[in-house]
Amino acid sequence: MRFLLAFALIASMALPAQAAEVVRVGGYDFPPFVESDVNGQPKGLALDLVDALNKVQTKYEFRFVPTSARRRYADVAEGRFDLLFFESPEWEWAAKGHPVEFSNVFLKGGEIYVAPAKPGRGQEWFAELKGKRVVGILGYHYGFANFEANPDVLSRDWGMKLVGSHRSSIEMVLAERMDVGIVTDAYLWSYLARNPDAAERLLVSERYDQRYNHRVLVRKGGPIATDAVNQLLTQMERDGTLDRLWRAAKVLSAKP
Repeated sequence: MRFLLAFALIASMALPAQAAEVVRVGGYDFPPFVESDVNGQPKGLALDLVDALNKVQTKYEFRFVPTSARRRYADVAEGRFDLLFFESPEWEWAAKGHPVEFSNVFLKGGEIYVAPAKPGRGQEWFAELKGKRVVGILGYHYGFANFEANPDVLSRDWGMKLVGSHRSSIEMVLAERMDVGIVTDAYLWSYLARNPDAAERLLVSERYDQRYNHRVLVRKGGPIATDAVNQLLTQMERDGTLDRLWRAAKVLSAKP
């Protein structure tokens, strides 16, 4: 019996450990969730969340896969990634009919307006955007334009200029090349923390262009189910992991 037990123990030790299921996490330029460092490599809250998920469990191995705001619809349809963090069902997913599901809301935020600060200019400046030079981000949806993202429509009907980064939008407003910029609140707070002199030069709107109810997009038929994603988010909420991530990224509207 001792021989059989010893043999079974040795045999079990010789077996390879079960490999973790690879889960590909898509991400596109969406500061502070995904942005590029000085070397052009992706960084941001989405990648921090990928690292955190790999630390709290061993069943899955989460890997970041870059995409773009406009390409993400085709990429998920082709199975190039399995999850997409900080996403919303309202952003054309239902209209396009893609085979996706969404997790519970795990973070709130939104997009707000900024303008050059001038004597006598107040919140009324943001009441009507028609006729103003408005700058936004290519591939984003805009609430004031009925959540339109088509660059041709935004340019034709609203005269919008679309650029590649929130930083560019803010700096064009500061230079008074544009009358209004639309940026995520999380990025604006982060930008102002790094550039405190800009705070007095910007008028920040009190109303939002849109409010986010961030969820995780889950590709149907992928390696991880929506219920499993919800369980991991709940675990990380309870153990304080999510709160630490939000605070480190200076995301103020963190609680769902």
